[in-house]
Amino acid sequence: MPSKVVIDNAVLKGSRDEHFLQRVATVYVDSGEFRILAPPKATGDALEWRDHFLVRRPNPEAFGSEIVIMDGSEHSIIQQVVEELERRKLDADIWRLGVNPDGKYCAAQICRRGHVQSANGESYKPGEHCTQCGEACVDTCQHCKAPIRGNPVYGTGNYDCPSFCYKCGRPYPWMEDRLQTAKDLLYHDDKLLLEDRERLWGLLQYVMSDPKSDLVPAKKKLIEIDLGKAAAATKDFVTDLLVKYAAEMTKG
Repeated sequence: MPSKVVIDNAVLKGSRDEHFLQRVATVYVDSGEFRILAPPKATGDALEWRDHFLVRRPNPEAFGSEIVIMDGSEHSIIQQVVEELERRKLDADIWRLGVNPDGKYCAAQICRRGHVQSANGESYKPGEHCTQCGEACVDTCQHCKAPIRGNPVYGTGNYDCPSFCYKCGRPYPWMEDRLQTAKDLLYHDDKLLLEDRERLWGLLQYVMSDPKSDLVPAKKKLIEIDLGKAAAATKDFVTDLLVKYAAEMTKG
C-alpha cells in the first residue's frame, strides 16, 4: 500500500509523565493516519526502541481518542518507520540535529581552540569554522568518535566546555594544545635537567592519554614531586592542568 512516512522524533528525550507516549513517526496511507509511539521513559536513538513501538490511529467516533492497532498490520507500518529511520541515519548523523544520541544531553560543537558554538540543542552544520577565531569546529572526540556532550536536555545553567572525552578520557584538541604548551615550557625550563624534562613530559603524557589506568594516581604524585625543581611559570601551568584533569575525571 502506498504510504508517506513522517519522522517526528528520531531522537527520544524521555518524558517526565509516565503516561505520555512519545510520537516517533506518523504514517499516512490510503486508509488514514497511523501514529507510531515509544514508551515514556525511552531515550536516545529511536531505532534502539523499535521492539517497543506501538501503533495507534485516531478514533473517528471519539474526538481526541485513539485506537490501538493489533491486527497484524502494525508490523508493516513499524517496518516502514524503521526503514525511514535507517535511511535518515545513513544520510546524516541524527545528533547533529541538536541532541546527542543518548537523548540525555544536547549535542555540542566546539572549535579546536575551545570556543563553544552550540551546546543547548541548536542545530548546526558539520564542518563549520569558529566565528571568533576561524578555527575548524568539531563535534566528536578525535580518538573514539564519541559525540561531544552539551548541556543536559532538561538542564539549566552555563555550559562548562569539557577538556576530556567522557567515553575514552582522552583530551579534546583545545586541551591537547595546552599539553603542547606544557611540553614547550618543560623543555625550555633552565631549572630542569634534560632527564628531568623528559621524565616529567613522559609522566604527563601517561596521565593524560591513559586516564583509566590504576597507575594514574601514583604518576600524578611523581609529577608533583618532580615539579619542585621547575620554574614558577612551568610549575603553575602544569599544576593547573592536573587540577583541571582531576575535576573532569570526577564528572558523571
